[in-house]
Amino acid sequence: MAALEGWKLGWIGVGRMGTPLCHRLIEAGAALSVTDTDPARLAPMAEAGARPAVTAAALAEASDIVLSMVPNDLALLSVVTGPGGLAEEMRPGQVLIDLSTVSPAASARVAEVIAARGADYLRCPVSGSTSTAAAGALTIFASGPEAALDRCAPLLSVLGRETLRCGLAEEARAVKLMVNMVVAMTPAIIGEALAFGGRLGLDWSAMVEALSKSVVASPLLAYKAEMLKARDWTPAADVDLVAKDLDLALAVGQREGAPMPLSAMARQFAAAYQASGEGGLDFFRVATWPERLLAPNPR
Repeated sequence: MAALEGWKLGWIGVGRMGTPLCHRLIEAGAALSVTDTDPARLAPMAEAGARPAVTAAALAEASDIVLSMVPNDLALLSVVTGPGGLAEEMRPGQVLIDLSTVSPAASARVAEVIAARGADYLRCPVSGSTSTAAAGALTIFASGPEAALDRCAPLLSVLGRETLRCGLAEEARAVKLMVNMVVAMTPAIIGEALAFGGRLGLDWSAMVEALSKSVVASPLLAYKAEMLKARDWTPAADVDLVAKDLDLALAVGQREGAPMPLSAMARQFAAAYQASGEGGLDFFRVATWPERLLAPNPR
């Protein structure tokens, strides 16, 4: 029997990350309904076996558990509290699992609305790329009621390799922003190291290989190494998305009085690429910010 045979699920947001995750749920045997603000995204999902829904409310009516992965605070609040939103149909016994990267404040507002409907709410932002999503290898940061997390554990195990329980409320949101701060700063320091080595006449691919096989290697660098070598900036997570995540973290840091000079610097690197019209490229494009220095020093 498939892992999710008999599970009635709804999914909101079949974009770059949502699409491969929906395919995993269908392959696991779930009965899946989907909706998206872009109707054109629904036809491929219907061909894969999902049932399109016109609104989030209609999707909730047909589902026991609703999952959402949307781009920002406004989108999440819209699918929950806007016209045709989940607040019109969520009921006791249901669970909303949101996998988006959003602010703790917006998430707390969603928690109030879902609680008023008698349903449970799990905050489950994810760490990983489109390829790790397709492989079911995401790391999921989860916070919310323990009983709901226990109930949804088989579902989360289809989507991710590991689920880290962070707390009962918005803790998972804070953890995801913390992780994204490090992710955003990684290409900046790699770019500086490549510029240094290039100035000394080292080969670009050899430098990337050395970094990826050294003590500073990480899963992030591992799955970006070949892309870096080829200077392939096809987006997995683009500059605009990382800039949005940094804005969320910086806003929280400012409110809480947390000094974040390096995150602010990484945000400026992203802003430079956005200003030059390259915000849609992969965020590791920032690793080439000092390319003017890559030529060997003429001496």
